[in-house]
Amino acid sequence: MVTDDELRQLMPNCPAATRLDYLPFIQEAMADFEIDSYLRETACLAQLAHESAELRYMEEIASGAAYEGRKDLGNTQPGDGKRYKGRGPIQLTGRANYIKYGGLLGLDLVNNPTLAATKEVGFRVAGQFWKLNGLNELADLLQFRLITKRINGGYNGLDDRLKYYQRARKVMTRDDTATIPMPMPMPMPMSNPDAVPPATSSQRPPYPGASLRQGSKGINVSAMQQRLRDLGYQVGVDGNFGPGTTTAVVAFQQKKNLGSDGVVEADTWAALWS
Repeated sequence: MVTDDELRQLMPNCPAATRLDYLPFIQEAMADFEIDSYLRETACLAQLAHESAELRYMEEIASGAAYEGRKDLGNTQPGDGKRYKGRGPIQLTGRANYIKYGGLLGLDLVNNPTLAATKEVGFRVAGQFWKLNGLNELADLLQFRLITKRINGGYNGLDDRLKYYQRARKVMTRDDTATIPMPMPMPMPMSNPDAVPPATSSQRPPYPGASLRQGSKGINVSAMQQRLRDLGYQVGVDGNFGPGTTTAVVAFQQKKNLGSDGVVEADTWAALWS
């Protein structure tokens, strides 16, 4: 979860008082919408940093008149351009989007559009947009350019977005999606006869006897992660089965026609070393 110090380093131009005021709402929205890993957090915060000028603007500076009559945004009534101008850290724009995301969050944003610019609502809109548009999955695959297109409709400000992305990846705490060294194998304790040492590329360890899934931890997870890395999947090796590991497992399962539930049972385990 992003901390105040990380946010300060990522967005140094954001006033300290604003940062502290917004942080709990950022944390809550990221948790609620599964923006909960290193790759997801860094991509999301980089985009928000650009869109909101480091959280300094929760409402578009322009009047919104340029959006008047934009049917692609659902602006079909007189005054819709200004009424539904960009608001919130991800700049929600257009009547259609205010209807859509207000409905998803149980809020009347059509009649109360300025709610989208508040900290209580703005970050939840951003989180809902992020999850609904598949940006968590794109972040897991390091598809930052495509994320930009889904947010912006093009690549406006891409260099600035990339600047924040690179900065975020330096300052944010890493998790299972980070590239970290494989830990040295630990001796198997006699009290845990089911423990399995990490496998080499050519040696298949015995199936641990219980399925591995998101939330699983331990040496068996490390062995599986190392094998996935050996096969070319982008996943760290830390014994923590998190979102990044789930993404790699799903990709492997799809390639081997093993379904795509992200759970490592006996068939997936065997296929990893086949």
